[in-house]
Amino acid sequence: MKRRYVLKSLGFGAGAYMLAPSLQSTPIQKVKANPEEPERYFIQCYFSGGWDILLSLDPRDPGKFTDSRIKETRIQPGYDRLPTNTAAQFRPDLLMPKGSNIDWGPVMGGFARHFDVSCVVRGVAMDTVSHVVGRRYFITGMMPRGQNAVGSSLSSWIVSEQGAKSPIPNLVVGVESYNRGLPAYASGLKVSGVNDLKTTLSDMYPKSIDKTMRHYIEDYRQNNTFCDPAALDEDGLLSMIQSAQVKARSLVSKDLNQYFDFNSSKLRDIRDRYNTRSGSGAQAAMAFQAIKHNVAQTITIHLTGGLDTHGTNWATTQSQRQYDAFKALGVLVDDLKATPHPTVEGAKLIDYTTIMCCSEFSRTPILNASGGRDHWLANASLLVGAGVPHNKVVGATSNSGFNPMTVDPITGEPADGGVIITPTRIFASIMQAAGYQYNQFRVDGLPCLMDTAKT
Repeated sequence: MKRRYVLKSLGFGAGAYMLAPSLQSTPIQKVKANPEEPERYFIQCYFSGGWDILLSLDPRDPGKFTDSRIKETRIQPGYDRLPTNTAAQFRPDLLMPKGSNIDWGPVMGGFARHFDVSCVVRGVAMDTVSHVVGRRYFITGMMPRGQNAVGSSLSSWIVSEQGAKSPIPNLVVGVESYNRGLPAYASGLKVSGVNDLKTTLSDMYPKSIDKTMRHYIEDYRQNNTFCDPAALDEDGLLSMIQSAQVKARSLVSKDLNQYFDFNSSKLRDIRDRYNTRSGSGAQAAMAFQAIKHNVAQTITIHLTGGLDTHGTNWATTQSQRQYDAFKALGVLVDDLKATPHPTVEGAKLIDYTTIMCCSEFSRTPILNASGGRDHWLANASLLVGAGVPHNKVVGATSNSGFNPMTVDPITGEPADGGVIITPTRIFASIMQAAGYQYNQFRVDGLPCLMDTAKT
């Protein structure tokens, strides 16, 4: 049985997140240049299974990369094999809205309009084609040892820098989360989806105890210690359980579950615009509501899955699921652009929110004999919002072989003798751009990936 459900049964509810893997706190040296500047929100969107970036973030012109040139280029876009009888209506070509410096693949029709706040990172070297290793690499920013994660999740690092400034500082939906030696409050509260989050935020037994009696019980809990703390609380565990219980009662009393009840009439607009009946739509809507209502500072979502398309399902499943996920992300960015920041006059939420989209690896640039694509080392990432360059492509894959290219760390353009972009470099850049310490990654961020104007 999962520990969180045991805690719920004891009445601890959402306070389960207080019981972190480590009871010790690590002192953090602050490096933020402007302490008065509001903290960043952070959203990480995970695409599980290995996305095909030729369809989305690192496309090729099908008029130049034709099947007749495969032996020369070793790249096969395959856009002519995409279905045309779907709601997405994929165009077998590149997408490039007016004013965009970014060329998008055919599944990006629901997101490409947001080029003005986006940075596409290409030629990300994964050094693995293992699902487990690649996933954990893009969760912690550190190459795993074998299959074992190394270090803490990026969201845990961010919250450890910011402090606990929301009811659930680090919300993690359907993705792994790690805390290695950071404060307990930086640990992720892991839920499986919207319904699980609603349950976590709900009072499980609202009618089982009279309100007056509950008031007396809560007062007792907050003002009394354990009977024999010296004997029973030597390692601090019971104190942490008691603290978690008090915080859990406070959390469920705030009625935060109302912001995620997408079947309610109050949230009809959210339900319809995001299409919360779909997995991608519900995940994106949850992220927006969590940020808008300050339920969480960081949120990691499983935006889509099922992308391990080695066979004929590449043309249908891979394309449609990426399309749906990026369309939902497009609605999320619409809302972040439109919603005023709660404390900064004239600013919008997007001005203080950083979004990172990732997958464990990409897929081979040539279709296999089954009409699908296998695993590939050259990856990509999408960065959106605060702290990243806008309307810019950083990095590249080669036009022969689709391999990561070295780049100038200042400009992000391909350059001999430059640096290779890795998840570690991306994570260090995000932390450095926000003004947070990044020594744990043992590399500097890349100037081409940072906009430090508001740190």
